[in-house]
This record gives sequence, structure tokens and C-alpha cells, in this order.
Amino acid sequence: MMKKDQVLRGVVLLQAVCMIVLAVVVVTQVMAASEPMAPPVDEKDEGTDQASVADGIAATVGSEQITSAALIGQLRRQYGDSVLRTLMVRAAIRLEAEAYSLSISTEELGEELTNAMSGYEDEEHFYEAMKQQLALTPEAIEEDIQYRLLLEKIAIRSIDVTDSEVEDYIESNPEEFQPRTQYRLSWIVARNKRDAEDILQMLDAGEDFALLARTYSLDELTAYSGGDLGMIDGDDPFLDEAILDAASQLEPGAWSVPIKIDEGQAIIYLAEKRVTEQLDERRLREAARKQLALSQAQPLQQVEEELLSKYGAKIVQ
Repeated sequence: MMKKDQVLRGVVLLQAVCMIVLAVVVVTQVMAASEPMAPPVDEKDEGTDQASVADGIAATVGSEQITSAALIGQLRRQYGDSVLRTLMVRAAIRLEAEAYSLSISTEELGEELTNAMSGYEDEEHFYEAMKQQLALTPEAIEEDIQYRLLLEKIAIRSIDVTDSEVEDYIESNPEEFQPRTQYRLSWIVARNKRDAEDILQMLDAGEDFALLARTYSLDELTAYSGGDLGMIDGDDPFLDEAILDAASQLEPGAWSVPIKIDEGQAIIYLAEKRVTEQLDERRLREAARKQLALSQAQPLQQVEEELLSKYGAKIVQ
């Protein structure tokens, strides 16, 4: 059974990744909207396009015009605080890292990337999954990892962990360092077996799983997203054991027969399967030492706030 702190760490990591994705997307949009567009070569449209640029027009809908200023204002109202804080925290991390000569080596970055890629068929499949699921480029992934590792180094800079503590931690928490299996699952929940078999026939006939989930699934929490359950641990204690058993027997891209659950009958689809590797002795001890130090350190968000305060971060309106 997963420990609560493991679940919380997973949630925090997901939030951090989503924040970086949001920052990249919004800043890119704002920069694009702020820069004047070059007029097209077509001479007959040149005058019109130049006038639109001069007026700061970002888009038109019929006779309505959406200005670049309106676009930027809306983006700032919706996402400005989150994006700005992310950029400020990164600046503070850079200043603190420079002050204490902290850096991330090529080896450290490579090992962290290797850990992230564990369970994927190869590097290409990993980057493709990150692009599809989180809209992250390889450069953005590396940048995110570097800032996260720097923040962790800052947080545990003054914390000493002895070799005996490392040994005790590994011995007491073997499940944290064992190979893990994870499934990316979607499901369609039907009222009864007859309804589930009707849906199964539509799948076998070539209908799209996500579309059928949005149309027929009784699970309102996941139906809108095509039945997506996200990445599930192979020993997840919160998911029906019959679902996990069925997932273990599927190949990626396949769906199951109807499975009886408390809510009715479920058909699951396996989008992806990951199996993490066993750490070697050196990486095992380093991971345990780092985990111990982080458990004794302040929460990373608190470290961020202290860095912002230390370097006098302020918002200039």
C-alpha cells in the first residue's frame, strides 16, 4: 500500500510540472501577441494587414475586433499571478545558486532524465508522451528538472545525513526503492453488463474509446475527459483490484471485457504501461540520502517564499 507522503509528493510534483507548462504557454502567447506581425507578401492585402497591426488587432470575429491589448489583459488577469510568481521564483533560485556556487552537473541531469524515462520504451517515446500529455518540449523538460534539482539542493544545503541513517532508511522503507509498474488507464462505466457489451461491440467495430466514454460513461468525473483515469500504480489501494488485474493482462492500445465493479460494469483501456528499473547501489543510497534530507528540510514552497523575501522580490505594476 502506498504511503500518504508518497501520494502527496506525487501531487506536488504534478502541480509543479503543470505550473511550468502554464508559464511557458502563457508567456509565449503574450510575447507573440506583443510583437508586430510582418505583413504578407500579397500586395492586395498589404494595406489592410498593416492597418490591423497598427491598431493592435489580434483577431476578428465578423465585425468584432479583438485587440492585442485585450488579449494580453485577459491572459494577465487569468494567469498573470501564477506565471509571474514562477518567473520570480526561478530568478531567486538562480541568485541563491550563484551565491552558494550550486549547480546541476551534466551527470545529475542525465540521471534524473533517466529516472524520468524509466518505464518508457525509449527516449523518443518518453519525449513524445511528454509532448502529448503536457505539451513539454525536451528543452522545457530539462529546464524544469534543473530548477527543481537546484531548489532541492538549496533546501537541503545545511542538512547532514549519516551513512547509518541512510542504511536504516533503506531497510525500513524497501517498498520505496522497488521496481514499480504503472498504467495509464481510461474507462467507461456502464449501468449493467448488457449496456457494457453493447459498448464493447461499438469498440470492436472501430468506434473511438474516448468518444464513447464521453457519450455513455456513467462516471461523470472522468467522462468529460474521455474516461481518463491518469497514471495508476499497479498496487493502487484506491482502485478496484479487478481493474488492476485486468490492466496487468492488457497490452497498450487494448481494452478489456466488461468488469464488474460497485458502480456497475467497466471497460478499461490501457494507453501506456511503465515499469521502473531497480536502482543500482550508488543511486539507491543517493536517493535515500536525498529523501531523508528533504524529509528534514522545510517544504519546498516555504523555501521559495523565503528566497523571494531574501532577494526583495516585489511586483511592479
